[in-house]
Order: sequence, then structure tokens, then C-alpha cells
Amino acid sequence: MFSLVVLTVIFIIVIALISLIYKNIEKKIFLSLAFVFISVVLFFISFIVGGWEGLGLGAVCISLFAASFIA
Repeated sequence: MFSLVVLTVIFIIVIALISLIYKNIEKKIFLSLAFVFISVVLFFISFIVGGWEGLGLGAVCISLFAASFIA
């Protein structure tokens, strides 16, 4: 559980640093929506992969989804 929290914090920092590059608010919103879209696609791929690998991929995409909303 601790590693999932650390992964979420790392994703928040990365997304925040990437969004600092853009000065326009529209590009920042688009960047956040792009990460949400990537996490949703990874979530559906995790069902296709299945097993423990799919469960790990699902945990990573939930962490990315939460980080994109927070950042």
C-alpha cells in the first residue's frame, strides 16, 4: 500500500512539473485530460492482460488517474 502512495506522489510531481512548462491554461487542462485518457485505456488493458500483471497494471493506472485529478 505504501508503494502505491509513493507512486501516486511521483506521478503528481511529474504531472505538475510537465504542466509548469505550459503557460496557457488550455494546454494544462488538455495535458491533465490526456493523462486521464491514458489511465482509462491502461485500466481496460489490465483486464485483457489478467492475472497478477493485470492487477499491478490496474493499480498503476488508478494511481495515475488520481494523480491527474490532483495535479
